[in-house]
Order: sequence, then structure tokens, then C-alpha cells
Amino acid sequence: MKTFFSNLPRGRWARRLLWALLGLLLLWLVTWLSVPPLLKWQLEKHATATLGRNVTVERVDFRPWSLEIAVEGLRVATVAGDGEQFSLSRFYADAELQSLFRLAPVVDALVLEQPRLTVRHLGEGRYDVDDVLQRLRPKDDAPPSDPAHFALFNIKLSGGELVFVDDSVGATHRLNELAIGVPFLSNLPSRQAVVTEPRLAFVLNGSAFDSSASSTPFAQTRETDASVDIPALDLAPYLPYWPAQWPVKPEAGVLQLALKLAFEQQDTPRLSVSGIAALSGLRVV
Repeated sequence: MKTFFSNLPRGRWARRLLWALLGLLLLWLVTWLSVPPLLKWQLEKHATATLGRNVTVERVDFRPWSLEIAVEGLRVATVAGDGEQFSLSRFYADAELQSLFRLAPVVDALVLEQPRLTVRHLGEGRYDVDDVLQRLRPKDDAPPSDPAHFALFNIKLSGGELVFVDDSVGATHRLNELAIGVPFLSNLPSRQAVVTEPRLAFVLNGSAFDSSASSTPFAQTRETDASVDIPALDLAPYLPYWPAQWPVKPEAGVLQLALKLAFEQQDTPRLSVSGIAALSGLRVV
């Protein structure tokens, strides 16, 4: 140790710079060791109190030098506590340092791996998640809040699964292999590297669906277009699942969608939606 300090640079500013560097490394080390267990404890505590369900997390990893955070093994129990309502294998976010100066998240990459949700229809528009929805419902007398500011880039969801169990008819519907890609969602002026192209793919009850997108990844504006087309979808088979808590209930209708999503990287990232959305033969009580 004596030899180390004797070899320090002799200049006053050089010594100060070296001490500052050593202090930064020490701060990173303490943060790297202490923040993950603290975040794990707080996440489990507040999520359990908010949802009214037991929430557990296997592991939290935080790297202060790069502002990367990963949450692994997130699980939300059923109301009876004997099963899983929701699980997430891994959540990863790569934040930018400018998030601290903007007081708003600026994220270079946001990844969700293998989210799985099970919902049970109890009949007459009642579900086994009604208690959670009631807790999350804003209070009628709550003042309106200011819109949140954020800049999220390279959003990816992979391996998603939704299991819908209908107790009223004894049927189970399964949507799996869900994959979603979104280049960015932002209302802040921030220009980050974009490598994700828009995509939506899934398998519903054995039938596969995959969307297509066109992109100019090497152009200055990074324009990317995606389209969603539903010529005519009869809503009648799905209306029995309409939540009973809602004040209106549709009895018939046919949905038509022909939408185009355009992503454009400029000084402020832009997402525009254009096209047609139509309902015909709609009856509501």
C-alpha cells in the first residue's frame, strides 16, 4: 500500500483526478453490491401491496457503470396463492445517462422474455383478475396527472404466452410464441441507434400469424413502415367475454382495420398511424 501511494502522480491535479477515479470505482462497487437486493425487496413489497397478490422475484442485476438493469423470475400468484397468474422470465433495460438529466427514462433497449399470463373466465363477464383491475382502477375523484415523458428504443418481446380458460363452456384458448418488435416509442427529442424492426407474430389455437414490415435501415431518417389489415372480423363470438364491470355492452358488430404505422428517426422520433378503422352493424346496450 505504501508503495502504491508513493507512486501516485506528483502533480496536484493529477492526484485529485486519480482520487476521484478511485472514488467513482468504489461508488460503483458499493452500488453494484447493494442496489440489487434493495431493488428486489422493494419490488416485491410494493408490487404485492399494489396488486393484492404475492409477487416474488428470483434475481435483480444492476450495473451502475452502464445503467443496465435486469429482473429475472418475476411471478405474480393467483388470488388463492396456489398458482401463477403471471410470470416473466427476464426483463432487461439499457438506460442512458441522459435519463438522469431529463428526469425521464431514455432507454436504448427494452427486452421482455417469456411473459406468460393465465386468465380464467368465470362466466357472465367475470374474471379471476377482477380484483387486480379494481385495485388498478383510478379513483373517480383523482386529479388528472401530467403526461409521462419517455424515450424507449429497440423494444422486443419474445416467447409470450396467453392462456385463456373459459369455465362457462369448458374451453381453453391458447396464444403462444408471441413476438413483438417496436423500433421506438418516444415523446422526447432523443436520437438513438435503432436496430429493431416492427413485427407482430403469434400462434393462436394452432394457427400461425406473422406480420411484415418494410424498412430503410441505412437511410438518414430510418423510416420503417408496418401494416395491420383485418378485412372483416365478426365480434359476436367474442362478446360473451366482455367484462361485466363496464357500463356498456355490445351485442353485435363487425370490425374492419387497415392501418399503417410509420416510424421515422429525426431529432424527435415520430410514430404516426393512418388508415381506416370501422365498425359496422354495431348494437350496444
